[in-house]
Amino acid sequence: MNLTPDVDALCQEAKSCLQQSRLDEAAKLYAEVLAVDEEHAGAREGMAAVCFHAKDYPGAIEHFERLAELRPLDARPLINLGAVYNRQKEFDKAVAALRKGIGKDSRSSEAFYNVGIAYRNLEQRSMATTAYCEALRLNPDMSEAHVNLANVYVEMSNYRKAIEHYNNALKLKPGMKRAEVGLQRAKNAVEATKAEISPFGRLVDSDETTRGTIATGAGRVLSSVERAKDRSTIGDLATEIHESAQEVTLQLRDEMTQAILELGRSIAEGADRASNIVENQDYFQSSLGRSQVLRKRFRDALATLSDHESAMTSGDEAG
Repeated sequence: MNLTPDVDALCQEAKSCLQQSRLDEAAKLYAEVLAVDEEHAGAREGMAAVCFHAKDYPGAIEHFERLAELRPLDARPLINLGAVYNRQKEFDKAVAALRKGIGKDSRSSEAFYNVGIAYRNLEQRSMATTAYCEALRLNPDMSEAHVNLANVYVEMSNYRKAIEHYNNALKLKPGMKRAEVGLQRAKNAVEATKAEISPFGRLVDSDETTRGTIATGAGRVLSSVERAKDRSTIGDLATEIHESAQEVTLQLRDEMTQAILELGRSIAEGADRASNIVENQDYFQSSLGRSQVLRKRFRDALATLSDHESAMTSGDEAG
């Protein structure tokens, strides 16, 4: 007589194998569980982790997608799915999955960290900085987020902010090689920028050696390369401010209004829709959290623009 295996015991054994990196054994045990109960969420999650560590990313995606269906209120499968898409270099898909995850849990620092990776690789740097800043607001001790954020600031030529975050990473994790290398690179860039800037006002003439530079009212001289970077950075920030303002408006008009109406309707109908009250309250809280994230993204973009303006106009001036 065939006895139904103890799936919980098999899952525990599989989990132990996974922790010891015995991936083949773990996969075999999880497969046994799924053969008995294909909707066993623990086994599905474990199999996804096995695939991820074995670098079978398509397999991991398949299992995390199924897990997201089995646990529709759980943000973690979507966040993990986004991380796998990042490994696959499918960054658009990563953003889509992670945004859904953030909609379910707006307090997940890992979700914002992962979406920061995706945005940076999509060369949407202002979006990446906003994501990393939110990850650090939720978890200030995330040293890797400090380094990644600093790297983005270097790419945006905001060396002051880059140095700040490299130093923060080193405070949290002394000797961190990526932070040390990045910090030195940022400091070298600052010195190189200072060397290119004359503290004295100058007249424009026809000398070939003076072409490609412009004197600003603050006495700071920008090279043609700096001007190009400045235009690019301001363009990125303007796009980010416009998109975030538009997204806040749409979210308030559509999602929040609908959430408030549904919640009010459920409360008015009373006990007959008690389950709906709880469901709509959760939806309202999720929408409110997303609204706060979007507002912060808008404020951070404005602050970054202000920092950039200060960086571009600062410099020692001769008396």
